[in-house]
Amino acid sequence: MNPSGPRTQQGAVLIVSLIILLVMTLIGLSAMRSTTLEERMAGNARNEESAFQAGEAALRDGEDMIQNFSPEPIPTADGTSDVWILDAPDPDTTNAIAWWNEPGRDKAWWDANGKAYSGSLTDLGSSPRYIAEAAEFIGDSLNVGQQLDGSGKNFYRITAYGTGGNDLARVLLQSTYARRY
Repeated sequence: MNPSGPRTQQGAVLIVSLIILLVMTLIGLSAMRSTTLEERMAGNARNEESAFQAGEAALRDGEDMIQNFSPEPIPTADGTSDVWILDAPDPDTTNAIAWWNEPGRDKAWWDANGKAYSGSLTDLGSSPRYIAEAAEFIGDSLNVGQQLDGSGKNFYRITAYGTGGNDLARVLLQSTYARRY
């Protein structure tokens, strides 16, 4: 008899294969989780970009409205003339919070008070809106007391509210627009 004959099998190959399979499964799960996270981040970035573009469109719509006014609009405290008195939407003028950052300036408030975008945009949670406020009149002459018979420019502050693919992505944009009448 040969003392160096066949040995009994220990099963080491099976244990090593199961450990390698477990490691590969963990790597696969990690890759899936990372891909899912990246997909969500890309969707959120797209949603934010859509909200920004909607706000931009509303700003341009407000500027076009001001440009097309003839004669000069008379600002009102409730925006019935499509132009508000400066800071008229502010419910509390004693605090340092701008009216567009006040609590309660959500979608419902903008739907009730903002002017709707006149164009059509697709894949948005809601239509973008804007508010135009008459900021000030600056005469043509730089010398105090020597303005030329009311010639100068009217300045307007336009604040726009846009949403992305859903109403969770929101953006507020502002521009200042000057117009000579």
